[in-house]
Amino acid sequence: MAERSEQVALPIGAVPSTALATPEPSEGSVGLVAPQRMTLPEGLSLACGAQLAPVEVSYETYGELAPHRENVILLCHALSGGAHAAGKHHPDERKPGWWDLYVGPGKALDTERFFVICINVLASPYGTTSPLSLNPATGEPYGLTFPPITVSDWVELERAVLDRLGIERLYAVIGGSTGGMRAFEWAVRYPARVQKAIVIAAPARSSPMVIALNHIQRQTILMGLMQAGEAGAQRGLALARMLAHLSYLSDEALWHKFGRERHPESDFWGITFQMESYLEYKASTFLKRFDPYCYLYITRAMDNFDLAATYGEGDLNQALNRVEAEMLFISFTSDWLFPPAGQEEAVQTLQRLGKRAQHVIIDSPWGHDSFLVERVKPQLKPILKAFLEGTTPSQTPLQAVGLHAP
Repeated sequence: MAERSEQVALPIGAVPSTALATPEPSEGSVGLVAPQRMTLPEGLSLACGAQLAPVEVSYETYGELAPHRENVILLCHALSGGAHAAGKHHPDERKPGWWDLYVGPGKALDTERFFVICINVLASPYGTTSPLSLNPATGEPYGLTFPPITVSDWVELERAVLDRLGIERLYAVIGGSTGGMRAFEWAVRYPARVQKAIVIAAPARSSPMVIALNHIQRQTILMGLMQAGEAGAQRGLALARMLAHLSYLSDEALWHKFGRERHPESDFWGITFQMESYLEYKASTFLKRFDPYCYLYITRAMDNFDLAATYGEGDLNQALNRVEAEMLFISFTSDWLFPPAGQEEAVQTLQRLGKRAQHVIIDSPWGHDSFLVERVKPQLKPILKAFLEGTTPSQTPLQAVGLHAP
């Protein structure tokens, strides 16, 4: 029997009663970590029909692999993330990996229990083969000659890496945003290889709103490229990032952080408000770590994500009937990019099919990016930890942390 859908909205800062009653184990850091690399000489057969070879892959691991390899968690990064999920590469690094809040000893993805692996996807600029890589046929960077990439291709790359490492089955796969898309697709594409799946802020298909926003972002990059070459593409990427960053936030969060505060050095046609200054700052820092061509390919892969089309001939019931994993969906009340309704559709479909699926909605004003925000950790951590460490299918995260639907 499917579990009853639980929709729980917790105010920011609230901690479940059992979390208060039971002392939390102390948390630690994974410390200094080193990026790892793997070459797939045979490459990958892509969904578009092209053969991409060779393929270089960047990945990182945390924790110890159990003797029988039964403790593996695949952590899937989002659009602008990479394989560096926790710890630091150098002691003087300003920030740790992108999900250091949740990966480490005593944390939600407890590295004293689990072996966590995060694999950088195709078309990302952080070490895996991308438009920045040299095309062996020409000796020049691929650029816009790079083949089209899909979420399925990303899953296939992760599958190829795990196969090379001798990992046949995942204890869990987890991801947020585009990483959530991959986590969801893993459960559908390879049902026998996934025991548990956590899908955070990601539906079964990209919405018209997502497609529209991505289209505008790509056009700013392409227009810049046509008008002013590489420099124009960089400015186009800056504008694209400003629009994307807004979609990750919420109106409430922007009022709270900026309101209508004016910039001290006002420029009528430039920066007048602190909100504008913030966007320019976020764009400038993004340009230091990302690439316009990579952005084009990754956003198009997001647009084409549709599990019903890929696995069910347009029928979501047919696609999700493949699922065998126990699934947890987590969404946030203020997320207007991937709102809770999209995940609820998937959960209800899974439950009608008799699958084990639950939906937790966290009340957060921080928008789509809530799963990256430290102030959400008091709510998110116990839900993740209980689901991952539950020993029986009936031990749901809501039962384990003592939450109740209103």
